[in-house]
Amino acid sequence: MTDPIRRRRLVAVLVVLAAAAASAQPTPAPHGVPLDSLARAFAETHELPSLVLGLVVDGERTVVGVGGVNGAAPDAHTLYEIGSVTKVFTALLLADAVTRGETTLETPLADVLGLPVAAHADGPVRLVDLATHTSGWPRLDDAMFGLPDYDEGDPYAGYGPDELAAFLASTVPATAPGAAHAYSNVAAGALGYALAHRAGTTYQALVADRVLAPLGMSETVVTVPDSLAGRFATGYDATGAATPYWTFQDATVGMGGLRSTAADMLTFVEAAIRPEATPLADAVALTLEPRVAGTPPFGQGLGWHLLTLNGGNSMAMHDGGTGGFVSFVAALPQDDIGIVVLTNRAGDATALAFDVLGRLRNARAGLGG
Repeated sequence: MTDPIRRRRLVAVLVVLAAAAASAQPTPAPHGVPLDSLARAFAETHELPSLVLGLVVDGERTVVGVGGVNGAAPDAHTLYEIGSVTKVFTALLLADAVTRGETTLETPLADVLGLPVAAHADGPVRLVDLATHTSGWPRLDDAMFGLPDYDEGDPYAGYGPDELAAFLASTVPATAPGAAHAYSNVAAGALGYALAHRAGTTYQALVADRVLAPLGMSETVVTVPDSLAGRFATGYDATGAATPYWTFQDATVGMGGLRSTAADMLTFVEAAIRPEATPLADAVALTLEPRVAGTPPFGQGLGWHLLTLNGGNSMAMHDGGTGGFVSFVAALPQDDIGIVVLTNRAGDATALAFDVLGRLRNARAGLGG
């Protein structure tokens, strides 16, 4: 590492981490897994300004924060952008509407929005196709990049309902809806927009009323209120430069517009571990049902990516990323384990999550680290 700017950034990160280590209290190690040292080593290796690792095992929570946010060590209540993890909330909104009898998974999107939606020769795009990434649509609408006010630092800011309507009317699915899995941000955005439109409200109001309030998640928001602003981490891109928070309009907020904390996200994964213990039992269970068979051991539920683990147990997971944030959440119902990783620098958090989960499952099975 010869770049002096990058070297200074690393030194600054290490100083923050060292200071946090000096003041930190001993952290429990569930089943002997050293969460604090694993989180700290990962943050140092990847030059992360901050990282929060949350774990729930058999109903017991442990949260580790390393680095610094606004002059303090991050903790369970530090706010981060969670990016595409929002898609699982959007899928849960769909499942909730289905369990209430308000719509069905097979309802065509055009019927909900009342707008022209180009259909494939084999049939229309349905709500279930949007929630399972089988719409036949691309990952993004390429027209977004040609908007007069397009800004790669805040890419969705100019993409609103009019732009989405034009995409829907003109884009014929490349494959028959439901036939092939291809991850699509625009599909998740359209689903969130359609559900809010059907309910006659905004996505923010709908998710607050039907998901966040019932689950007791008071620290998950689209628009950050003054009461949470002091706990909102600044995001940094892959080079270590500060980035703007991303802006989502009604047409895109359902794909990635939520901000949350480790405390709230642990509540969310606990709901997936034990749906029956929540007010949304039927809806949560519906999101976890396998619907699309991917390349083994992967599959797709409503919103959740599903993975069959060694031994046959299942894991529901999703990662997320914006210009300056990375997130990962997973629920392992049969193992009674949930994990959350939040950080404020672009990159990847899955390696840490899988390392912790692998160590934990091995320890419980009586195997070595």
